[in-house]
Amino acid sequence: MITIDDVTYTEDDLSEISQIHVARINQLRKENSELQMMVEEKNVLISAYANAIRESVQQVEEEEIENGW
Repeated sequence: MITIDDVTYTEDDLSEISQIHVARINQLRKENSELQMMVEEKNVLISAYANAIRESVQQVEEEEIENGW
């Protein structure tokens, strides 16, 4: 079923080409969702790496202070 301009149609109501278009829209929406999830996951990884760098820099600074450098 698809709603266009507040009118709901079944697959049988649509022409063959329209059914192909609907299938393509659904595929593109799925791909879009997958890409959005990938971006979110990559942002988490970027934050994790940034935190690891921040922690390593702080650790070096603390060691330098302890050693009087």
